Amino acid sequence: MLDVVDVELGTGPRPGEALALIWSDVDLEATPPRITFSGTIVRIKGKGLIRQPRTKSDSGYRTVLIPPFVVETLRRVQAEASPNELDLVFPNRDGGIWDPNNFNRLWKQARGDKFAWITAKTFRKTVATMIATAHSPEDAARQLGHAGDAVTRRHYIDQPTQAPDFTATLERLKR
Repeated sequence: MLDVVDVELGTGPRPGEALALIWSDVDLEATPPRITFSGTIVRIKGKGLIRQPRTKSDSGYRTVLIPPFVVETLRRVQAEASPNELDLVFPNRDGGIWDPNNFNRLWKQARGDKFAWITAKTFRKTVATMIATAHSPEDAARQLGHAGDAVTRRHYIDQPTQAPDFTATLERLKR
């Protein structure tokens, strides 16, 4: 489970995109290493869980560069992996699709009450906020697979709780 969390924290995918990641979309030998998010896990009535070979939106199909800690995690996962029919990076224990609902349930148990505020969306928001702060909201939107930055700004980028220091400007109002 923590390996999935590393990928989520290091790249910002939707949970279904992280669980749908396949080895053919991971290039650890590239300079720099990268992942292409090309699908997602969905539940189809009458069929159950499938790996949908497309993301939620056209802009969701994206290649992102991965930080060293994620490269390290993926190299270890790859070394320990058993082949599976779908080439999934994170299969369930039977080699099939890991249900995002089961992943969320396990995460909820693992985090306990003390860290109940940490959800899968928290990882995505953290990535968006860090990229927006260091670079731009537009860059954060591209990382998350959004077509524009409006949704990213509204739902994923944390707004500061303290206003900037305007005291010098406001001091000019002194009589």
